[in-house]
Amino acid sequence: MGKLLLTIALAILLANGLAILGLLGYGLATGRMDAAQRAQYLATWQGQSLVPPPPEAETVEQKETPQQASARIAAMEIQREVLTREIERDMELARSMQNTVDEARKKMEGDLRRLVDDQQVFETKLSQYNAEAQSEGFQKSLKAYANMKPKTAKDDLMKMTDQEAVRYLSAMKPDVATQILEQFRTPEEQTKRLQLMQMLEKQRVISLKPPQSDTEG
Repeated sequence: MGKLLLTIALAILLANGLAILGLLGYGLATGRMDAAQRAQYLATWQGQSLVPPPPEAETVEQKETPQQASARIAAMEIQREVLTREIERDMELARSMQNTVDEARKKMEGDLRRLVDDQQVFETKLSQYNAEAQSEGFQKSLKAYANMKPKTAKDDLMKMTDQEAVRYLSAMKPDVATQILEQFRTPEEQTKRLQLMQMLEKQRVISLKPPQSDTEG
């Protein structure tokens, strides 16, 4: 009987020890047990008295003194002034850049207007030059037609458009134009002669009778 009780007591102690070791191992593995808790569990297992942990020291929040408040306000005011100056400097830089862009735009618009004016002047001078050149060439051709044989002048007029031929005929003396028009003999030439006469009569430049046949006499 005494041996059985001893065995039971040993079994209970062994079970308690295993339980405490298990708790210690779990706490160590999971990090949920600090050094003070481990020491307390070991003291309990060894039959020692538990020592309560020292109370945490209360942190007393120090009140801000008037001098500290003044210093903090002064620092904030300085920071605000610095930030304001930076903003004003950036705004001034932006205005300067905008003025530069405006001046460049105005200069570009002025250059464009001058370019358009120069282009117009150039086109006007070119038109005058072309007109003078055409007039000079026309006068030379007109003089040549007046001095060449009527049949040769007729051959050149047949190659021209009606408007070009009428321009030369209307600038000639009536007798010269009559001699040239009398050389239009073939059916094709007679058709062109009739068209030219109609255009000349509309301009009241000349009025001609149809040429007489060569068999009439």
